[in-house]
Amino acid sequence: MSVTLARLPIFIHHKLMIYMKRIPVYLAIAALGFTAACNNAQQSGKGTAQQSDSIPMTPATAAGKVAVTLKDRNKDTAQVVIKFEINGEVKEKSFEQAILQEGSDEDVIRVAWDKPNSAYIGVVKPNRAPRYYHASVDSSNGALKIFWATVPPKPVWLYMENVQGLGKVAHSGEILTSYRKNIQSAKIIEDFIVEIKPGTNPEEVVLYVEFAGVNKTMTMPVPKGYKATIQKTATPDHVYFSMEKDGKLDAVMDLKVEDGHLQVEHLKEIK
Repeated sequence: MSVTLARLPIFIHHKLMIYMKRIPVYLAIAALGFTAACNNAQQSGKGTAQQSDSIPMTPATAAGKVAVTLKDRNKDTAQVVIKFEINGEVKEKSFEQAILQEGSDEDVIRVAWDKPNSAYIGVVKPNRAPRYYHASVDSSNGALKIFWATVPPKPVWLYMENVQGLGKVAHSGEILTSYRKNIQSAKIIEDFIVEIKPGTNPEEVVLYVEFAGVNKTMTMPVPKGYKATIQKTATPDHVYFSMEKDGKLDAVMDLKVEDGHLQVEHLKEIK
């Protein structure tokens, strides 16, 4: 038997109407809570992904071998020869690249395996930036591949640069804080001057560079455990402002004179 609202006692009718009016509010609150929970879960997931992407990778156990040979390294354009062996197969490929002159071959090459059948190779260029190559196995046909890798995944390059020390050069000399050479650049003959002076606190130094009346003064942070030094190169018109730690040099600023002009380039931050 159906009962219409009109036939119910007045007080029951009144309470029932209030309850029915509240139903949309309850539903809205429930929906809002569900949406907030979903958003929180999504944000939490994003945060986890970002965090893991900022951590150097854990290298994989290699299922093969990678050998890197540098040819004509003292020339403007050298040869990087990569030999990749895995699963009884061998592939060799050569690339042209300008290579950093300072340091040994071991200083400018790093190999890191991100998967048992995948390895990244880093070779340091004259500007201290690495060029990356990737040796891997094609999942569709098992063929071996070696290509230039524009930008490896962040955990890979974090591992190669921060853990393996790609781009750092062995240092056995004294800490140099003053450099002065009389050079000719274009038609200008002047002193090329670089000096490192104490800062206002132990965590910084003042870097001064000058050529032909043009000068620049910069306050540079010095992370704990590092020492600031001037790193010479093969040419008198070019030096680096570098950080030394545990016998390794990490170039921070590229300082040189080119066509009569002072050039100052920031390479990287050390933290």
